[in-house]
Amino acid sequence: MSLYTLIDKHLLLPLADRLTGRGIAREWQLMTEAEKLKGSQLEQLQNSRMQRLILHCYNKVPYYRNLFRQLNLTPNDFQTREDLQKLPILTKQIVRDHFEELKADNIGDYKVLHGSTGGSTGTPMQFIKSIESWNMQWASNFRAWEWYGFHLGEKIFTLGGNSLVKKDKSPTKKDIFDTVIMRNLKRSSAEVDDEAMQAHYEAFMKYKPHALRGYASSLVIFARYIEKNNLPVCPIKVILTTGEMLMPDYRLTLERVFRCKVYDGYGAGDGGIGAMECELQQGLHLSEERCIVEITDKSGKLLPDGETGFVVTTDLGNYAFPFLRYQVGDMAYLQKEKCACGRPSRVLGQVMGRAGRLLYNKQGVPISPTMLPIMLYRNNDYHNEENCVIYNKIDRFQIRQDKEGDIRIFLMLKDKSEPHEQFEYILDNYRNHFKGSAVSLEFVDNIPLLPSGKEDYCVSEYKFEK
Repeated sequence: MSLYTLIDKHLLLPLADRLTGRGIAREWQLMTEAEKLKGSQLEQLQNSRMQRLILHCYNKVPYYRNLFRQLNLTPNDFQTREDLQKLPILTKQIVRDHFEELKADNIGDYKVLHGSTGGSTGTPMQFIKSIESWNMQWASNFRAWEWYGFHLGEKIFTLGGNSLVKKDKSPTKKDIFDTVIMRNLKRSSAEVDDEAMQAHYEAFMKYKPHALRGYASSLVIFARYIEKNNLPVCPIKVILTTGEMLMPDYRLTLERVFRCKVYDGYGAGDGGIGAMECELQQGLHLSEERCIVEITDKSGKLLPDGETGFVVTTDLGNYAFPFLRYQVGDMAYLQKEKCACGRPSRVLGQVMGRAGRLLYNKQGVPISPTMLPIMLYRNNDYHNEENCVIYNKIDRFQIRQDKEGDIRIFLMLKDKSEPHEQFEYILDNYRNHFKGSAVSLEFVDNIPLLPSGKEDYCVSEYKFEK
């Protein structure tokens, strides 16, 4: 650790906490100590925090006060995290319909942040988060970054959309935190033409960051621009991806261009969930000090570890606008075994992305979005060098599934004169996974990006019903 990082962690961050009434440094210390707990001790910590939150909801939050009475429940009925199953799922629509009732009676006692979801599964949803939940979010990030040898105070270059880079240019206390404490230079990924990419590149080279952070696809678009133009890059320690799924080929591209490891993270600001890869990269460690995560079926019934279902989370830090058993909208599974690194937290396996955006075959099996680009490689083998040569001729792709379950594959090539016949193996790859579906391959001149700058590689109108 450099002198600046030591000063930043032990002097500047605690000072900023004191001046702003926040407590990131304290929560960071608690999370670091929690890593030494046994699994049962960490669960006891969770249960204790849950009990306090439930009591608060019963006494101070109109929506939950009414719900508990309707279900004939009291705080004494919630002793362990398994007891949360006594409550129904909290959906986005319920939050929209009962927004005022979900505010705590004493919300004025809390410092709060206002946010909204991106609306990728429908209408954007407004929510409120107490500063304690925000503290936990950043404390869990800082803890994980140290697993990789990256420390608070080392420079970060961030490329992302509105959830990472705000549109409003007016200065706030958060900007001071970003600049002085985080040393985080942020740039919007909304513009991705060559002029914007060149401006990002020049800013990146001038800043000489220690870490690159952002949406996975936004960083890959940046990396492709650098590689296409054979541009040199300054050495960085680590790449931190968030905000969307890290596809296997994305990781390969980023590590090839920037010559460093990529570590993925998963989170949802509305539900207070956070999970990060450790140095072994065998899954995503849940920040269980800040959230209780369940994997359930559609009805809210708990599923066994290893079985894919809906991600349901309880934010243990949000007392201003509590989320109890909130269905985030993603699908994932919990690994059956703890990580070999020895940390006590449970580990999320693959996060399969938004439930409403998954592709299903006609047998009802969800196809992981991470498989979609792999099936663009001959024999589904992205380690073979010859296969990579062919794949790298693709500039962008999109897979669409219509209401009948049929598949259309759109490819945008870097060189439009490339013979199309060399990509016909893709049809067989997709037919093998989508048995019974018609599969077509189409070559197009453009595939629009989302307003955030992310790639919209998976679009489905198919609703499989058993």
